[in-house]
Amino acid sequence: MNRKALEVRHVSKTFFPPTHWLRRDRAQQSGVKHALQDVSLEVGEGEMVALLGPNGAGKTTLSKIIATLIYPTAGEVLLFGKEVRSDACAARGMMGLVTCDERSFYWRLTGRQNLDFFGALYGVSKRDIADRCAELLETLDLSTAADLPYHTYSSGMKQKLAIARGLLSHPRLLIYDEPTRSLDPLSAQNIRRWILEQRARYPEQTHLLATNQLIEAELLCDGVFIINDGRLVAQGSIDEIRARADMSGLESHKVDIKGGPYQPSAEIAGHSDVSQLHVERTADGASVTLTARRESAALSALLAEITSSGLRIVACSTQQASFDDVFCAMIASEGVRRAKP
Repeated sequence: MNRKALEVRHVSKTFFPPTHWLRRDRAQQSGVKHALQDVSLEVGEGEMVALLGPNGAGKTTLSKIIATLIYPTAGEVLLFGKEVRSDACAARGMMGLVTCDERSFYWRLTGRQNLDFFGALYGVSKRDIADRCAELLETLDLSTAADLPYHTYSSGMKQKLAIARGLLSHPRLLIYDEPTRSLDPLSAQNIRRWILEQRARYPEQTHLLATNQLIEAELLCDGVFIINDGRLVAQGSIDEIRARADMSGLESHKVDIKGGPYQPSAEIAGHSDVSQLHVERTADGASVTLTARRESAALSALLAEITSSGLRIVACSTQQASFDDVFCAMIASEGVRRAKP
């Protein structure tokens, strides 16, 4: 499918303090936050893409702008070729928003009553609401809890109900804002599996997943957009981002140690070729994971320090760096690049 479902064109968003418009020295006023700066991206119909970035990068702000919950300071958003602000009601009718914000539900109402209420707000007919609610509650394994008060739901059940709400109007674009945040591993896995099933069932539906769970991007998405400090710093498939960021030379080494605990020196931790260094204590020693440039001296220095400490190396394995390593190195290098005069 080559049709463009979503186009974000040079979108910026600035948040001003409450007194901003009352002061003459606006340019010098503190408290101004540039949440997004000249962000542009495109998503094809039927694609599922991830919006990645550290906390505070601007993922939720961009999701809300696309969903017309807030307006951009500059730029525009097009949904299937039409600017969303020109007819926000029509745009909202084509979108579904899945958020883990529990405050947006009514705690004293049952799950079914909540869906009935939001379905009416979305303009879905009473007959269609009943049929759609029954279908979604059954699909998400919430039928037995449908008539229980929302406040009795577990975190996983609340998140499933949020997904059901987002799908009530059978949207053409579905926006997920960190759908598995605060969930236990089993509930998160079940929701990811359900998202994959939803894609297979409705291949024409477009999905935008804002998350900082990198495993979700690898498991679910066709491509990713990486945002850092309000700027789009990379886009493409995970393999493309690896190549474009010149991370093909990044390797991860796991070293298993016996003989006691180990604490890396500042020289090892601060080595210029080291991207990440993690030490996990084990019953009889430690496990060290070092991510560094291929053929750098960092691994040799680490092994020498371990042996000189009187510890014994029982295993050392090397593998390609994970996408987590690539992502962290990219964000770190972007920060260094922007810090240079």
